[in-house]
Amino acid sequence: MLITLVVVGAVAATGVVAATTGSTATATETATADGGATAPDPGNYTRLYVDEGYRNLELKPGESDTVTVSVENGEDEAVDIDPQLATPPTRSQPPVDPDWVSIPDGETTLDAGESTDVEITVDVPDDAEIGDYRGTIAFTDETVQYPGRPPQPIHSVSLSVTVWQEPTVQLNSETHIYTHLQAGETITREVSVSNTGDEAVPVNPTVNTENRRHRRPGGRTTLDRSWVTIEDPNEIAPGETETIELTVEPPADAERGDYSATVDLGLTDPARNADNTYWQEVDLNFQVWTAPEEPFETSFSVSETTSNATLELTANQRRRAGEGSQDASFDVTFVAPDGREIDAERASLTDSGSVNLGAQRPRETTDGTYAARGGQQTFTYKLDAPTAGEWSVRIMPEDTIDFSYEITRDEAR
Repeated sequence: MLITLVVVGAVAATGVVAATTGSTATATETATADGGATAPDPGNYTRLYVDEGYRNLELKPGESDTVTVSVENGEDEAVDIDPQLATPPTRSQPPVDPDWVSIPDGETTLDAGESTDVEITVDVPDDAEIGDYRGTIAFTDETVQYPGRPPQPIHSVSLSVTVWQEPTVQLNSETHIYTHLQAGETITREVSVSNTGDEAVPVNPTVNTENRRHRRPGGRTTLDRSWVTIEDPNEIAPGETETIELTVEPPADAERGDYSATVDLGLTDPARNADNTYWQEVDLNFQVWTAPEEPFETSFSVSETTSNATLELTANQRRRAGEGSQDASFDVTFVAPDGREIDAERASLTDSGSVNLGAQRPRETTDGTYAARGGQQTFTYKLDAPTAGEWSVRIMPEDTIDFSYEITRDEAR
């Protein structure tokens, strides 16, 4: 039986939202407020309360699992429930196969105020394809329909099933690469790939240079594809580990700045969802710098009460392009107010870094506990009993492109 309620008065009928049922009398609302969207009236539907409207299962082919859903009757009279798998159309994910789902003893009658636990078992067959599947468990046949949309179950729980297997293709190297190199210099990074499967895995890498670098007026906006070359095997045999070499060589006239590209290694793992390729993509980021021809120079004032001055230079030990790169160093010259030059000798060298017990570790890290975060070196130079007046210091960096300075004057009292 279908009962239709039409609301009139200060609203205009602009569409129809129907709730239909084969066993329970249900009313529908057919009106909206001016300029508003049609909305169903909850008072027209059977009051059944379903806990946790979303359930997710992760299963391998051949595995099964059971979820329990509590359903409560909020009516003043008995209500029949008959849980069934419904698979409304979805935009992207395939539906859960009805043969996978069983609901034993699901059909029952709930007295007024009574609740029950419904057990839903999902059994994934051995030949199921890897992927994400969606479905809906409807406890009654009452539905709601919005304009332009298919009917949707009212008393329901969404069911998501992720079918997966242990990956057979693994990247053993860091996939987020950051370094810096001088224009005209060459760097090479190796990516180790292992195949534990039973079939050979083709290798077909491609470079995407559409990522735009940080722009500045008059600068280039993209990385040139010719800067990147890749050496790779045609395939990775079962049980073997191969190396893919990524080489970056910006020309000598390359503009300084930050560049990035994504390298898709072209790997296919039969144990992974074909729609997810991010796992085999390498983010390549590098900063191109140019060597200075003149030292950096800054000035500082010395008063009559200054007993000595200290210069501290801190170099960030970021990843440099060449594997054999030397530690940072500086040539420091103090210039007195009268123009006299004093070549400064380093008084001390301090190494520092940080460790985080909760941060993610790089893939190449072998220690199971500590995640070290970069490091710094601090170079200290002293100037004893400087003459009062305006001094300057000239700093020529070697093997570093990033440093900070601090000048401290000790005052005699």
